[in-house]
Amino acid sequence: MTDKYTLIFDNVIVRQLNKASKNKFIKDILTKMLDKIELLGPNAGDLLDSRLFIYEIKSKNPPIRLYFKHNRNTNEIYVFEFEMKTSPEKQQRTIEKIRRKLLKS
Repeated sequence: MTDKYTLIFDNVIVRQLNKASKNKFIKDILTKMLDKIELLGPNAGDLLDSRLFIYEIKSKNPPIRLYFKHNRNTNEIYVFEFEMKTSPEKQQRTIEKIRRKLLKS
């Protein structure tokens, strides 16, 4: 029997998904990524922060990174945001923004 993880969307990702829904190609890629997260949970991505359990799942073409957090107690996955990969500096700023958000709450 496999566990199915519950996805919970942050307000930032909701706005991004509304914009992305206008582009069928991006929408399909994000749908596949979210389906994979829902089925595999944290095993779908790469661990970025072991203390806060922040993960990242990537798509190579187009280069999209989607960030999420696993709550081990409830098996809920909090989806934060996605971005088009542009530079390592931008990626690091996004990760730091997510860390600050989690530490604040």
